[in-house]
Amino acid sequence: MPDLTKNEAIIAALESAGYQEIRLTVVPKRFLFSDGRCHTELEFSRNYFDDTTLIALQGQMGEHILPAIKQQPGKKVYVDARGISIIPSTHGRTDKH
Repeated sequence: MPDLTKNEAIIAALESAGYQEIRLTVVPKRFLFSDGRCHTELEFSRNYFDDTTLIALQGQMGEHILPAIKQQPGKKVYVDARGISIIPSTHGRTDKH
């Protein structure tokens, strides 16, 4: 089995959590995805992403990042060395009320 990249590991974690329409922008390191009702953003600071090992990143995804995403649908989840911040998203809900 080939080694996963960090990007592939994040995408796999998002897919396993049921997210779809996953898109990646490299600069900044941002993942855009949908749960079918709203779009959410996951962004990593460049230093955090570069300095964190694949194993640590996978652990953070499962323990902290995915739960934060599930609690704040439609928001931007920003991850850096200080932790996780929730910011209003520029994408938000996909449905029209």
